[in-house]
Amino acid sequence: NFEVGTDTGDAPVSSTLRKVAAIWNMASVSKKKVLSLGWWGSWPAEAINGRVVTDRSVKPIENRVYPSSWEPTFAEGLKLAPRTEYPNDEEAGAEDRMVQHFLLTGLPDKYDLITAYLHGTDIVSHKYWKYYRPDGFPALDPVKAAKYGDMVAGKYRAVDTVVGQVVAAMPPNTNLVVVSDHGFGPLPEEFVKVSLEMDELLEQVGLLTRSGGKVDFAKSKVYSYGSASFQMQKNIRFSKAGRDAGGTITDETAAATREEVTKILAEVTYAGGTPVFTVRDAKGPELKKGADFIAEVNTASATSTVNFRGKSLSGVVKTIVEHSGGHGWLPPGIFIAAGPDIDPKADLTGIRIHDITPTLLYGMGLPVAKDFAGKSWETLYSESFRAAHPTKVIDSWGKAGPGKATKSKTTDEEMLEQLRALGYIQ
Repeated sequence: NFEVGTDTGDAPVSSTLRKVAAIWNMASVSKKKVLSLGWWGSWPAEAINGRVVTDRSVKPIENRVYPSSWEPTFAEGLKLAPRTEYPNDEEAGAEDRMVQHFLLTGLPDKYDLITAYLHGTDIVSHKYWKYYRPDGFPALDPVKAAKYGDMVAGKYRAVDTVVGQVVAAMPPNTNLVVVSDHGFGPLPEEFVKVSLEMDELLEQVGLLTRSGGKVDFAKSKVYSYGSASFQMQKNIRFSKAGRDAGGTITDETAAATREEVTKILAEVTYAGGTPVFTVRDAKGPELKKGADFIAEVNTASATSTVNFRGKSLSGVVKTIVEHSGGHGWLPPGIFIAAGPDIDPKADLTGIRIHDITPTLLYGMGLPVAKDFAGKSWETLYSESFRAAHPTKVIDSWGKAGPGKATKSKTTDEEMLEQLRALGYIQ
C-alpha cells in the first residue's frame, strides 16, 4: 500500500506504519554499520546503527535524517549534490541526486550495508513511455516528441552512471546488488488524468461565491461536494434552500438552474476549443454521496489553459498527467550481482522480490527467519563462500514500529498528489 487512512485523513506510508523489521533494522541490531538512502516509507528517520536519509529528506521537514546531529552536515551535502545526471527536478531529479551524492560520499566510511533507492526511472516510464517507444500510440505532438523523446532513456543513463560510479569507488571486498522489482511496457490504452479545482472554476464563471474560503450559499447557485481535484467526476450540488444555510435554489427552480449551469459549463474549453465538461445525471452511488448532478471532466485534448468567454481561468487546472507506460501485468524486473563473493555462473531463475532480503542477510552472515515470505538463494554466492558460511536460521526478526502512520502537514498532500498522478492511488 502507498497510503493509509488515519483519524485525520489519508497519509502516505511512513516508517512507523511498518510492523516488521526492515533489512537495515536487522543489520543494525546485529551490530552492522548501516547507511539507508531514500527508501519509500522511511520517514520519520529511525534510530539505527549508522545513518538514515529518508524519502522526504529534500524537504524542509523534521526527522528527515538520523542521527539528528548530522542534520547540518546533511544540509550542506544537499547543496553539493551533482546537477548534471538528473536535469529534470520535476521527475525526482532532486531526490535521485541526493541519493547519488550520499551514496558515493558514504562508500569510504566502511559501512557493512548500504541500501539506496533511485526512483526517477519509474516516474518517467509511466509518464513518457510513448515518446520512448511510439509504436502503437496515435501520432504524437511533434513538439512534445522532441521535448520528451529522450526522457526515459536519459533517466536510465543517469542511473547507469550512478552504478558505474559506485563500481569504480567501492572498496575491493564489496558485493554489489542492483534490483528492480518490476519492468515496464506500453499500456494497452493511454491513461490521462486532469487535476482540476472545481470550486475555483465555478467561482470564476460566476456560479459560486466564497467568503473566507467557504461557500457563501446565499450568493451561490451550485458548488462541488466531496470532489477532490484529482477526481474526474465532480459531484455538483445546488445551493439549496432548507439544506444549505442561506441556500436559495428550490425544487421548483432546480431544473432551470441545472440548465443554466450546463450552458455555462459548455462554454468552458481547453486551449484548443474542446469542452472541459460533460454534464450528466448522477447515478446510484453518486446520489448516495449527495450529488444533485455530475460534471464529468473530459481528458481528450486537455491543456493546462482553460478558457471561458474569451478569458483564461487561472488556478483551475493543477496538473495533467498522461500515462503511457505501466507494469500492472507484472513484467519481470532485474537482478544483477557482482563482487568477490558472487558466483558469476549462479542460476537465479525464479528468484522473487521476497527472496532479496533473506539472500542479502545470508551474504552478511546473518540469520534467515522462518517467517519470511521468501527464501535465501545461497547459490548466488561462490562455493568457497558457502563452505565458510553455513546457513543460520531463526524463528523471526520480530516486530518494528507501532503500526500507525505518522502524518506531516508539510509533505503529506504533496506526496499523495504525486501518487495519484502516477496512478498508484485513486
